[in-house]
Amino acid sequence: MYLNSSRRAFFCQLIAAILLDIRGGADGLQTGANNSKAEANNSKKDAVAEVYEPGGSIKAPKLLHYVEPEFSSKSKEAFIERTVKISTVVTAEERPYESRIVHGLNAEEDRTAIEALKQWRFQPGTKDGKPVNVRVMVEVAFHLL
Repeated sequence: MYLNSSRRAFFCQLIAAILLDIRGGADGLQTGANNSKAEANNSKKDAVAEVYEPGGSIKAPKLLHYVEPEFSSKSKEAFIERTVKISTVVTAEERPYESRIVHGLNAEEDRTAIEALKQWRFQPGTKDGKPVNVRVMVEVAFHLL
């Protein structure tokens, strides 16, 4: 019933065969897999525009619309007022994307800072007068009113 004397050995062989097939173990499959991976990488490169850093001929984006982050009840009670630093790319379409926390407060405030940042709007950064994607560091301030 089983290829080897135990079920465990049989399932190990079965899993190995599946993994070999997924990875393209046969020569023909390997070539096809590599070609499809290369095509996928090329289409990703075409879809993603170059990202610049401010400086020189690259002008930084300017903030047009700011949304305050919401405090968690714990932070309100503790009277915490601090800033979350976020690295983000401001697109030529005025929106932030690929945002990641560089220096945060706690998980809840970090999450609300990212949510607030998603609502911000910018005048895009420029290179030689044309809008481009620019990576910037933004600070989302948590202040009690």
